[in-house]
Amino acid sequence: MLKNRVLTASILAPLVIAAILFLPDQWFALFWGITIAVCAWEWSELAGLSTIPTRAGFLFACVGVMTSYKQWAGEMEMWEWLAWPVVAWWFLLSVLLREIPAKLVELKYPIAVKLLIGFFVLVSAWVLMIWTRINLGGPTQLLYLFMLVWVADIAAYFTGKRWGLTKLAPEISPGKTAEGLYGGLIAVAVFSLAVAATLYLTESGSFISFSWMQLGYFVLLSLVTVLFSVVGDLFESLVKRVRGVKDSGSILPGHGGLLDRLDSLIAAVSVFYAGSKLLEIYFQ
Repeated sequence: MLKNRVLTASILAPLVIAAILFLPDQWFALFWGITIAVCAWEWSELAGLSTIPTRAGFLFACVGVMTSYKQWAGEMEMWEWLAWPVVAWWFLLSVLLREIPAKLVELKYPIAVKLLIGFFVLVSAWVLMIWTRINLGGPTQLLYLFMLVWVADIAAYFTGKRWGLTKLAPEISPGKTAEGLYGGLIAVAVFSLAVAATLYLTESGSFISFSWMQLGYFVLLSLVTVLFSVVGDLFESLVKRVRGVKDSGSILPGHGGLLDRLDSLIAAVSVFYAGSKLLEIYFQ
């Protein structure tokens, strides 16, 4: 299992990094849009749709918004408020996952509600991801977001395997531990400090340099981003548990579906974008 995960990741990670760094904005929007479209297809099954026409209908509804790339990219100020309802959604969800996890598993959710939530979550993730690339620090800042989630995920996995005893949310995801979460947060704190030091020492003028206050904000934003990524992971685990399946799909050997790999990023991008704008943290 671990061997398949590592092999798949070793192939996909360089491709994703290349897409982030080298694709023009419009082509990256297409790349990320295709990715979200695959996630929408997987979500349609998790939501309870069982026929090809109905699943295709949900997919086309999501794709319909993403085809209006120029509208979203060209008039960002008109939609700037969008990030905050998304952050509010993930924050509310974090409270519910903490306080009433068992009830969330037992509730009967109408298919329409699950489809509406999926549409909101997936489309907003597409919008905020391309905004992060266009409206913040460009490809470098977007790569940092991906690296944050990857570092936290890897550290949490191995820390949990080695020292994990306390279940984080046993009703929803029995494999996740509090020790794994702490390990991920420590790794992210070290990683963000290392990145901050690198940026501070860069003399080319193309990167920001930090005051102590900015450094604190930068590390804090990194940690909060990772906490939200955990909420995204638990949310997808909840959806799969309600549906009674182990994975969202089988497209990625050792990982499951594409949604299984991107659930953390889909949640993390909202607070990363909103926090970067609020705290004025721009890489370029």
